[in-house]
Amino acid sequence: MADKQEEKLNVLPWLASGALIVAVAALAFAVVARGRSGDQGSGTEPGSTMSAMSGEDMAHMAPLPMKGIGAAASSTGGTELHGVERDGALEFKLDARPVRWPILAGQELDAYAYDGIVPGPTIRVKNAQRVRIRFTNDLPVDTTVHWHGIGVPNSMDGVPGVTQKAIPPGGEYTYEFTARPAGEPNGGGTFLYHSHVDEDRQMAAGLYGAFIIEPPGPQPEYQTESTLVLSEWTADAASGRTRGVMDMEGMLPNFFTINGKSYPATETIHVKAGAPVLLRLINAGQLTHPMHLHGTAFRVVAEDGHPVPDSGLRDTISLASGERADVVFRLPPGRWILHCHIGHHMTNDGESPGGLMEVIEAS
Repeated sequence: MADKQEEKLNVLPWLASGALIVAVAALAFAVVARGRSGDQGSGTEPGSTMSAMSGEDMAHMAPLPMKGIGAAASSTGGTELHGVERDGALEFKLDARPVRWPILAGQELDAYAYDGIVPGPTIRVKNAQRVRIRFTNDLPVDTTVHWHGIGVPNSMDGVPGVTQKAIPPGGEYTYEFTARPAGEPNGGGTFLYHSHVDEDRQMAAGLYGAFIIEPPGPQPEYQTESTLVLSEWTADAASGRTRGVMDMEGMLPNFFTINGKSYPATETIHVKAGAPVLLRLINAGQLTHPMHLHGTAFRVVAEDGHPVPDSGLRDTISLASGERADVVFRLPPGRWILHCHIGHHMTNDGESPGGLMEVIEAS
């Protein structure tokens, strides 16, 4: 009897192994079946196999059209755009065009750029200023301009199929509004403008810029003020061809930029040691970036263009897509860095250090 019981016990591990093999085989069969159903047009979710992608998904992953591409207007992005007083408004001219944009020494990427630079030119006006932007689309694709966080009339909101028709290649459109923060007409702060057509492709290719509204009344004075616009790119390093940025296999970004540059090409910010510094942080990318400052702590004085109560000192702030934060600090002498705390976001096509890192030199 004991021998028979021992024999049964010896068989149990083999039965368990057999059951496991059958389960794995069933799972594999299910995965293959799901992939085949995806081929028949059922669509996929991020992370599923390439073979399960629809034709529309595959087209969305294709490199952006770059017909008419030319050289960048400058190697520096975000320079201030100057307007002209005309017919009761401060009038600006703005265009969108395809360019080869330098993000690093020896590394250019295909970009869609406002006025030929990335980020697009900074628009800075006083609260209640009447603004008119005469926009021309010199891209090979439709586009619009959305004024993110600004209290514009509905017809000026830049959403194709909802508030306006998309602007075709070669087309023009005039945006006109009074510069006031949405929800707080007497305020001011850090805002942005960007494309509202295929945002994960067009914004990821460079169609974004800072828009600053100066609030009425006296404001704190800072020895240094700087605006930093964060973004990321999915591109082929050899050819420079760019695609949309999506959190899925084959579309993960491989370049990351501050004001259109990847470290070590990011511009060093020079400040006076111990003097107050204001940084306007804008996340124009598709991913969240926790930005960490070395050497000191900072106070957040505004979020999304609106003042916030003093919540104390901190050294890291996470910015989701579209979010902005104004932070204030004083640095001791030295070369300190501000960087994204996600390691992958501090790489250039997999090489470290790079990406979202900026040196702030206090002397």
